[in-house]
Amino acid sequence: MRHEYKSGTFCMDIQCPHHKVLEAVAWDEYLAKKRDHCKDCYAWKFFLWLKEKDWRILRPIPDISSKELAARLKGLDPVKVEHLTEDEILCL
Repeated sequence: MRHEYKSGTFCMDIQCPHHKVLEAVAWDEYLAKKRDHCKDCYAWKFFLWLKEKDWRILRPIPDISSKELAARLKGLDPVKVEHLTEDEILCL
C-alpha cells in the first residue's frame, strides 16, 4: 500500500511545539514559515538536504540478510549466489 506524504506528519507524530503555527497556512506560506520556525530541527534539515541533493525516500524494504542485500546491490539473483559469501558476491 502506498502512502503519500502529508505535510507536518512527522511534526505531529513527535508533538513538535512549532507545528501549531504552521497548521492553518497554505503550502507556500507553510514552507516559508517552516524555514524560520524549524531551522534548528534535524528532521527539517534532513528534508532540506534530501531536496537539495534531489534524493527521495521511496519506501522502506523489509529486513533481508546481508548476503541477499549484497546480491541485490550487484544486480544478481540471490538464489543463484546463495553458495557464495558476501565478500565473494561483492567482488563479482
